[in-house]
Amino acid sequence: MKKQNNSNNSLRKNSVSLIGALAMSAAFMGPAVSIFFNMGPASSAAGYAFPLSFLVSMLAVLFIANTIIQFSKKVNGANFAYSYTSHGIGPKTGFMAGWILLFAYTMITPITFAGFGAMTSEFLERQFDIHISWVLFFLIVALVVSGLSYLGISHSAKTTIIFLFLELIVILILCITVISNGELNSVQPFLLSSSPHGLSSIGLGMVFGILSFTGFESAANLGEETKEAKKTIPKAITISVIMIGVLYVLSAYVAAIGFNNLNDLQNNGSPFDSLARTFWGSNFAWIIGISALNGVFANAIAGQASIVRNLFSLGREGILPHTLSKTNSNGVPVHAILFNLTLSIIIGLAIGLWKDGWAVWNILGGIMSISLIVVYGIVTVALPFFYKRNYPQEFSTSKHLIFPIIGILLLILPLYSSLYPIPKFPYNLAPYLLIIWSSIGFIYYKRLSSRQANIAEKFGAVLEE
Repeated sequence: MKKQNNSNNSLRKNSVSLIGALAMSAAFMGPAVSIFFNMGPASSAAGYAFPLSFLVSMLAVLFIANTIIQFSKKVNGANFAYSYTSHGIGPKTGFMAGWILLFAYTMITPITFAGFGAMTSEFLERQFDIHISWVLFFLIVALVVSGLSYLGISHSAKTTIIFLFLELIVILILCITVISNGELNSVQPFLLSSSPHGLSSIGLGMVFGILSFTGFESAANLGEETKEAKKTIPKAITISVIMIGVLYVLSAYVAAIGFNNLNDLQNNGSPFDSLARTFWGSNFAWIIGISALNGVFANAIAGQASIVRNLFSLGREGILPHTLSKTNSNGVPVHAILFNLTLSIIIGLAIGLWKDGWAVWNILGGIMSISLIVVYGIVTVALPFFYKRNYPQEFSTSKHLIFPIIGILLLILPLYSSLYPIPKFPYNLAPYLLIIWSSIGFIYYKRLSSRQANIAEKFGAVLEE
């Protein structure tokens, strides 16, 4: 079944290339931020073998990515969880998956806007002894990113490519600088014997590894706008996971060998800033700060594209107000952009003025992470049902059954570690807020179905060709 679109509620087709889709997935993972902030905690969990944790994490994420890749070969959509699960399991579960994904993606723009604001404020104070409130930069980046979205997805993708390239090239140059100092190189970081408690420590380190890949699937949200989407999206996701995964492993290795002892790394809040000062000198360490800002900006653009397309998709399907599906003559969902901008400012400033900019980053980051893990699990369960029912002749025991089972098992570790030990208030609110949001969604689905008896049959119909 295929729904006809008109010029007022359709996205611009063929406006995203393979490179653009790849950049969106890679940028959503936030490689620079993940590298700069996750290496220290990962080393505390896995000891000197934490690069091995990142290597295993990359392999684990490829099993999870297999689900998105296999679905994207058959289904295009602006809300991957909603469309994939609707086709795989059914409309009710599809609704809930899309509802939870909406919750997760709603967090990304206030997270990145606040992160950019906090980082910029700290950078100016550290480098020039100038103090400007993070709120000003929060508002500026919110308006700039929303303005880019208004210009169209092609402009957003091109900007993301530029800023992603800048952050990656800085990280690579620093890694090469450290590795070129041959006396530091060692295979010890990749040996299980370097882990304090063997596999259990590697597993704990994988929590930070897997969470560093969060958002790898964002190219799937561009299915309606990507050229030859059913070929391009799988390539974009595969390449982005491998490319960023290799960078994570390389960066973890550099962090491991770059410090005189492990305690120095574990107790360092900005390990790559310290590495830059050691190997480049203090006069060039500021480049790492600029790279982090580049990374957060690219992350914000990619995140904005994903949440806006989720709002658009759910508005078009009648789940959210239909006005969110309205597009201009260039296929830009302008109402969804304005709604997300307003909501991001309200959420970000409410938490930020209560606490600070970094609290927005940490509180909402916890909510987004646990929500995405749940979504990945639901979509992964849907994959074997989808292929067995709709494409039995193409069903593969390995790709459509064994790999999903492995993916689900691998998701249990970061999910458990996100809940236990229980974080301090307010960082412990994530699971409770997710339960409340899911309960609201279930009640809303019941009311929606009772008012429009056939609406469930339309869920995701526009997305399959």
